[in-house]
Amino acid sequence: MGKYKIDVTEENCTFCLRCQLGCSDAYFKSFNQNNARIRVKTTGLDCTISFTDECRKCGICAENCFFGVLQKTSMEETV
Repeated sequence: MGKYKIDVTEENCTFCLRCQLGCSDAYFKSFNQNNARIRVKTTGLDCTISFTDECRKCGICAENCFFGVLQKTSMEETV
């Protein structure tokens, strides 16, 4: 179980990919969206955000989101 619950509001996404870059930097020390444990798939002006099985729900993606797409809530608060 992860440290945080990550809530997603896809309609706020601007496709900046800061979430993916922050994740890949934290775990792989590189800015490579393919290494990220969060996936942002764009189709025209719409996007779908998902997390890989390797995601630890650490909240780094939400900390790097400036547009309110990703919000983290402590798992202790959701109980």
